[in-house]
Amino acid sequence: MKTILKNGWYELRTENGEVSLYRADGTLVADKLFDCHVYKNGWYYLRFENEQPLNRTIALYRADGSLVADNLLACLVYENSWYKLQTTEGWELHRADESLVAKGLKRCFVFDNGWYYLKTKEGVALYRADESLVADKLKSCAVFEDETYELETKTGSALYNPDGTLIKKV
Repeated sequence: MKTILKNGWYELRTENGEVSLYRADGTLVADKLFDCHVYKNGWYYLRFENEQPLNRTIALYRADGSLVADNLLACLVYENSWYKLQTTEGWELHRADESLVAKGLKRCFVFDNGWYYLKTKEGVALYRADESLVADKLKSCAVFEDETYELETKTGSALYNPDGTLIKKV
C-alpha cells in the first residue's frame, strides 16, 4: 500500500508489514523498515527492526539525509523545529539550531508558543520562549493558546495571565 507523506515523499508497505521510504522523485531512502515518519521541516526518522523481536531502534535525519542521532527509543520534531530525543538515559531537548537545552530528563515538552517545560527528579520547570524561568519545582503545568498558563504545586493549582498576574486559584 502506498501512502503519500509530507513534502511529496511516500512510503510503501508490503503485506508482511515491511516499510520502504521514497523521496518524491522515486529515489529510495531506506527499506526493510518497521516504521518511518517525515516532519514538516523535512526531517525524518526511520525505525529499524533488529534481529530480536520488539527490539526496534530509531534514527533521526535532517532533510538533507545527514544523521542527527541513532539508537533512539523515540524522537519528536516540533513545529518550531525544536526536537526531543529519548535515549536509555532519558529525554534530551534541543533547540532548532541543534544546541542542547537539557538531557537526562524524565519528560519535556515544547508548547506552540515556544514555551517549554522540563521534568527532572526535582519536579517540573516551565520556561518562556526567551528561556527565562517562569516557575520550577512544580507537579505539572500547562500553557494555553492565549498564553495563559496553569501551574500545579503541592498546595494546589492556579491560572495566570501571560505577564504572570494571577487569574484565579483552581
